Amino acid sequence: MEHTWLLIVAMVGHILNWYCDRLLFCTSSGTFKISDLKDNEKMAAVFKTMPENAPIRSIGLGTLSMCLQLFGYLSLGIWMEQYSSLWANLMIVGAAIIYTFGLAYHVVGGSAEWIYIKSGHTEQGRKLTEEFFGKNSVTMIGCFTGILLFSVTFFIPVVAGMTPLPAWACVFNLLPIYLVLAPFHIPGGGNIAGAVMYLGLFVLFGRW
Repeated sequence: MEHTWLLIVAMVGHILNWYCDRLLFCTSSGTFKISDLKDNEKMAAVFKTMPENAPIRSIGLGTLSMCLQLFGYLSLGIWMEQYSSLWANLMIVGAAIIYTFGLAYHVVGGSAEWIYIKSGHTEQGRKLTEEFFGKNSVTMIGCFTGILLFSVTFFIPVVAGMTPLPAWACVFNLLPIYLVLAPFHIPGGGNIAGAVMYLGLFVLFGRW
């Protein structure tokens, strides 16, 4: 694969996005869970120590991180073209969906938390935050749809032996790594999975 350095760029993008996730979910008072949107007492307890600029920083850095990640996803799709146009095109479509909806999802998440903090952690603020996030949930659904599409269409040709990579290299894929991490409920687990995937692929492409 040419330009394997783009995989490191994407890995850095996922690490940066993991940091952005922690800005949104982790405070010195605890860890925010999506289920907390239903309980203002829990939300207020977590967000009382969150700086007002944390969601704004997360939006800005998250935008940069998504741009960095895109280089990696597109480079893998372009690399796959020489082995299968079908899987390559589906991977590129998945990459585009991840970037488009993932970026919007990050902006929505940061904006929702900013609304709550600016409201003074009130019940009215919680309702506005929940409504705003709920009405824009299509961004989350779209992002995860793109991740699923890319992961499956990258997994199949690798495990089927259609590429020079060994079949076991299929483990360096967003979906299986995320499924291993999911039971631990780590904030930003998806981005940890992405960073591991790109690091593993960088090493593999150096050998195959």
